[in-house]
Amino acid sequence: MMKTPLALLASAAALGLGTGAAQAHFQLLYTPETMLESPAEVDLKLVFGHPMENGHAMDMGEPLDFFVQFKDQRIDLKDALQPITWQGAHNQAKAYQATYKVRRNGDYVFALVPAPYYEGSEDIYIQQITKSYLNKGAMPTNWSEPLGLPTEIVPLNKPYQVFAGGTFTGQLLAEGQPVAGAECEIEYINTEIDMTANAFGEDTLGTVPATAIVAITDSDGRFTFGIPTPGVWGFACLGSGPEKAHEGKELSQDAVIWVEARPLEVGAPVVEAGVSEQAEAGDAETFDRELSLEQRRDVQAALRGLGVYGGGVDGRFGPQTREALKVFQRVRELPVNGLVDAEVLDVLSRLGAN
Repeated sequence: MMKTPLALLASAAALGLGTGAAQAHFQLLYTPETMLESPAEVDLKLVFGHPMENGHAMDMGEPLDFFVQFKDQRIDLKDALQPITWQGAHNQAKAYQATYKVRRNGDYVFALVPAPYYEGSEDIYIQQITKSYLNKGAMPTNWSEPLGLPTEIVPLNKPYQVFAGGTFTGQLLAEGQPVAGAECEIEYINTEIDMTANAFGEDTLGTVPATAIVAITDSDGRFTFGIPTPGVWGFACLGSGPEKAHEGKELSQDAVIWVEARPLEVGAPVVEAGVSEQAEAGDAETFDRELSLEQRRDVQAALRGLGVYGGGVDGRFGPQTREALKVFQRVRELPVNGLVDAEVLDVLSRLGAN
C-alpha cells in the first residue's frame, strides 16, 4: 500500500491547522460520490463520531426519520436502513447503512433525524439533524430549498460544488426562521472511509486544530467559512433546534450539513492528445480497466494525500476520482484523460512513498 504523502501535513500546517485534539461530535451521512453522470445505486453510511481527529465512535439508536427530497417528492427511506457495526480507529459502534437508486437528473437531499444520544460526560442528550447532498446530470434543482426540519442549515452555495480556496455560506433556521448568534462548529473528514469494511482508517490524513473551528451566525442566521483544502466538510450549529429537553435532561438539538470541497486548477497546462496519443489513450483504458482493487485504493489514497481528492478510498473510480486524476495530470503535464496508465501509477507510487 502507498503511504500518505507528507505534502498534506505541510499544507495543513501552513494553513494554521496545528496539532491537538478537537472533541466535536458529528453525525455523518456519507456517500463517496456526490456528482453522478449516470444512473447508479448509491451507498449511504450513517455514523456518529469525531471525524476531524478520527476519535471515538458513538452508538446510534434507531433513527426517528430518514428520507430523500427530490424536487417536490419526499421519499421515506427509514425502512431501507440496516443496522451495521462501524469500526472506528479506536472502537466499534452501532451505525446504519442504506442504498438508494438514483435515476433522474437533479438534486437529491438526504435528511436524517437521529434518536437523541446521551453524552454521559456532559450529562446531556445530543440530536444532530443532518443533511447531505447528491446531484445527477449536472442539473441543479432544489439544493437551496429548506426541508421544513425542526432546525437545518440551508446552503447558499451548491453543496456538491464548493471549491477549495473559496467560501461556503449557510443560513441556519429553526422552525423556518433564522437563528442569530448560534455557534457552528466546523470539521472535515480527516481519515479514509472504507465503504466495504464499514470502517474509518487507522490514522488521520492531516493535522488536527488545537481547538474547535467555530463560526457564529449573524442577525439573519448566516455564516461564511473559507474552505482551505479539498475534502468533505461538516458544519454543526449547536442547540439551534426548538426542543431543549429530552427525558428530563438538557437536549442540544443541532443542525448539521455536509458539503464537498473540490480542487479547482486555474490556468494549468493542458496536454492535447494527437493521433499517436489517441492510440496511447486506448492502452491507458486497458491498463486502467485491469487495475486490481488494491491498486485502485492506492491511487485514491495517494490522490487524497496530495489534496486533490476528497472522496472515499473504496477502489471505485467515479466522477470524483476521475476529476482528481485530471487535476493531477494537468499539474504533472501528463495527457489529461482521467485514466490510470503505467506512468500515472508510477508517479503516484513514487509520491506516495515519500
